[in-house]
Amino acid sequence: IVGSPVYFGTARGDVMSALQRIGMVSRASDKFLKWKVGGPIAVARRGGQTATIQEILMFYLINDMIVPGSTYWNILFAWAAGEVEDDKEGIETIEHFGENVAKLIKKIY
Repeated sequence: IVGSPVYFGTARGDVMSALQRIGMVSRASDKFLKWKVGGPIAVARRGGQTATIQEILMFYLINDMIVPGSTYWNILFAWAAGEVEDDKEGIETIEHFGENVAKLIKKIY
């Protein structure tokens, strides 16, 4: 599971750089990401979460990974540290997503 704050409408550059490097290593070796379970989470003050989720989601899908759903997009609204705790609906969505990840992993492995 990869989470990213939203900067200028998309995922942080260092998050995507790390994912791209991991993806290249996976493709150059035994494609160790294949059939792994993953999912994106994005946090922003105002917007850009869906673009960030899409950006991370493309990495998962292109690398043949499995992504479970939730009751809504895995997004949270916050500006300062600790404010994310005020986004009750977002927290519930992420918790449900975590439950789905755990159930899926138990079924697969």
